[in-house]
Amino acid sequence: MGNTSRLVLQAHNSWTYVLEADELMLSVLSQECRYPTEHAEMMADGTYRPPAGERPYGGWDGWIRLLKRPRSGPPALPTGLLPLACRLAAKYQRHSVVEDCRQRPDEEMPEFPAVSLRDYQEQAVRAAIHAGRGVLDLPPRAGKTRIAAELQRRLGFPTVWLAPTERIVAQTADVLTEHFGRNYARALECAADADMMRDRRIVVMTAAMAARLPADWYLSRQMILVDEFHHAAAKTYSRDVWPKIDHIFWRFGMTGTFFRSGHDALAMHALLSQTVYRMTPGQLLEQGHLVPTHCVFLPVDAPRLRGVGKGWHQGMGTAGIHEHEMRARMAADAALSLCRLGRRVLALVGTKRQGYALQGLLEGGLPRPPPGAEFRSAEFLSTDRARPVRQRVIDSFLAGGEVRVLIGTSLLGEGVDLPSADALVYARGERAEVSLIQNAYRVGTAQPGKRAAILVDFADRHHKNLLGHSTERLRLYYREPTFSVTVLEHPSQLEPWVAQIP
Repeated sequence: MGNTSRLVLQAHNSWTYVLEADELMLSVLSQECRYPTEHAEMMADGTYRPPAGERPYGGWDGWIRLLKRPRSGPPALPTGLLPLACRLAAKYQRHSVVEDCRQRPDEEMPEFPAVSLRDYQEQAVRAAIHAGRGVLDLPPRAGKTRIAAELQRRLGFPTVWLAPTERIVAQTADVLTEHFGRNYARALECAADADMMRDRRIVVMTAAMAARLPADWYLSRQMILVDEFHHAAAKTYSRDVWPKIDHIFWRFGMTGTFFRSGHDALAMHALLSQTVYRMTPGQLLEQGHLVPTHCVFLPVDAPRLRGVGKGWHQGMGTAGIHEHEMRARMAADAALSLCRLGRRVLALVGTKRQGYALQGLLEGGLPRPPPGAEFRSAEFLSTDRARPVRQRVIDSFLAGGEVRVLIGTSLLGEGVDLPSADALVYARGERAEVSLIQNAYRVGTAQPGKRAAILVDFADRHHKNLLGHSTERLRLYYREPTFSVTVLEHPSQLEPWVAQIP
């Protein structure tokens, strides 16, 4: 490369080539554009050791490097890291020159009337079109699907729309059908049907399904939308999807949690790093689109766990959370107290076994449904039940029907709209920041007559690791601007505490 005070970056849709850089600058890029592999062990000197089974010949040090330095051809890094490369050049007193080789196609004529948007949603659409690519960072419950639908309508390009779960795919397809009619968008559930959907303006699918499609199928697409973009650190996106979309200029991600709990945030930023529009939960609260959430911790004063494994599964998570009888009884009592006070209760659990146990504990304390009712007062949703049945259960819950308490695992997590729910019993435990924040906002959506939401969590004092997890959740709740936090001394204080909340 020689000695140069310049950093010349030739940007293409997926990769940016480093055409001029000295060895120092290349070394900086290599060091900054890397992250330790998942489960790598940090050593005393700050280096990482890869986990067992991931130590190939050559003494790999456990770092995943995103700057590629092939033997032939110039070094290259993912275009999502272009802003980072420019910042590093300025830091090391290099003059960065960006040669943008990306071709921006003109917008097509919209075919349908505009989607009705709030003021901030309109601002988000305009900012995205102006930028051409980037991340829409808005809190959960901000209406990101509506924003993306209008964004696609205005641009008009054939679009592949990725979502992390089949449940979100189906929900998104229903919303798009409501806006644009039956033939505009379709959910792809079977790879064999992909060829029949080449003429659809929007094809919605999971990332796992997208990974199975051949590269030539993507030639029918000119735009990509990624819902719940924080999942994009997974190799499914970078390894199996992104290499097939080199021709696509228009690229957008949507998320309410534009961060990662682990070390792999850089893998997400490598795909799209520029935030084109951001809104905070506090701003949504001020505008009346969220309600305040009052978080309360109930103490779990159970005997200390002994003789359990160190891991979460088959260890303290199983013994101390998912299959702990006293804690399960506390979760059931909390849900019953909330029901007695007129709240519409969502309960999130970690496993199917925990969900069925909680349902059994609730059945004796809730009113029996009227004769001929299809569902019980407490219903647990899991993949054991057919999708149409799950939807009818949700509809009953949202409409104030026979389902008074809705119990679910991650099936009812991020991306699932339950606007009329105003109380959450968070029985899952754990401490993963992204999923916790996504789940905590499930009950915060503003609705007519809803003035506040309740979130019940548990201070698990019966194991030091579980107590650490509870403390971490407490810290995260304190940080959220729309949340207030109270720690009670005894579970019996819950009902009078909830009763005094407007």
